[in-house]
Parts: sequence; C-alpha cells; structure tokens
Amino acid sequence: MTSTPISRPTLNPALRNFWTTQARNKVLYGGRSSSKSWDAAGFAIFLANKYSLRFCCARQIQNKIEESVYTLLKIQIDRFGLRHRFRILNNKIINRVTGSEFVFYGLWRNIEEIKSLEGIDVLWLEEAHALTEYQWKILEPTIRKEGSECWFIFNPGLVTDFVWRNFVVDPPEDTLIRKINYDENPFLSDTMLKVIDAARHRDPEGFVHVYEGV
Repeated sequence: MTSTPISRPTLNPALRNFWTTQARNKVLYGGRSSSKSWDAAGFAIFLANKYSLRFCCARQIQNKIEESVYTLLKIQIDRFGLRHRFRILNNKIINRVTGSEFVFYGLWRNIEEIKSLEGIDVLWLEEAHALTEYQWKILEPTIRKEGSECWFIFNPGLVTDFVWRNFVVDPPEDTLIRKINYDENPFLSDTMLKVIDAARHRDPEGFVHVYEGV
C-alpha cells in the first residue's frame, strides 16, 4: 500500500547546536513563544525514534497527564508522521521499534517515587524555574546512567529561584546554557507576532518580562 508523502517539519535551526552538543545539564530559558518546549518535544521524539532511551518528563504540579508535555509529544509525533511507530498509552508513550519510553511525573506529589526510577537517559524538567533545592538533591543522583542528560526548560521567574542561581548565574561544570526569545523563532504565526507587537506598545515593562525573558 502506498502512503501519502508527509512534509517533514523542521525544528528551530537556531537551537540545532544546543541540542546536538553533549552536556550533562542543558539549560534552555527565555521569553514566551520562543519554541523552547516545542523544540524539546521535537528533539526528544527524534531521539526516541532513533535510539533506545528512557525519558522522565517532570514538572512541579501535574494533576493530570494533559498538564504535562504528554500532549506536546503527541503533537510532534503526528507532525513527523510517526504515529505508527509509537504506542500512546494513558500514562506513557513507547516507541514500538526502539523501545524508547516517556514517563510523566509531578514533582510536588511524586518526588519520592521518582527517586526509585532506574535507567533514565533524559530528565526533562518543564517549568524548571519552580524546582527546589530539596527536589534537585533527590533528582540529581537518580539520573545516574552513563551519558544521561538533564534538560531545564523555563521562562525566568525570580533572581532568587534555585535554578536561576545554580544553573544560570553560577552553573556547575558540564552545563550548556542557551537563552532564546521569540525573535529567534521562525515558526511564529502572523497572529502571534501581532499579539507580541501589541504587548510591546501597550505594556513595555510586561513585554520585556514575558517575551524577552528578563
């Protein structure tokens, strides 16, 4: 049976070097509409479709699976025309060919449960600005597999935030840091560009914080 050709979407070329450079800690931060989480999901699906990996996708609060990056991963699977290669279950996503697995956790309620996880290749911390020092002391030794990575994806919050102080201002060795804003996102719709431009004129101070990640 002949399948219909699928247009292969491209991830943000501005982040190519960031994703393809090996580092224990990868810190991606900036303003809204900058493709941070979108690109993280796309690159994660690329990796999961090529290698056998285990991803732990975590955020501070997750009352239901739809509040995680689960939905974003499903969107990227469909964008790449890979639905036939993935099993999308109620609480995880598994690649049928490579065996790669995505699991999802809320840190606030499940931090002790995460401590018992084995074989994690990538810890993806979404909205990582909310991570606490206590949580990191549990997470860091849990992600112990050779070559494993920790992804910190967030919009900046306060200068006193644990992640800001310890992974941007004074990062540990083997940490890759990248700031990105909407002006490096080539996939923004005209509608969103108009929204951003209106925000710039209506509330300059708010615009700087929301869209320029300051």
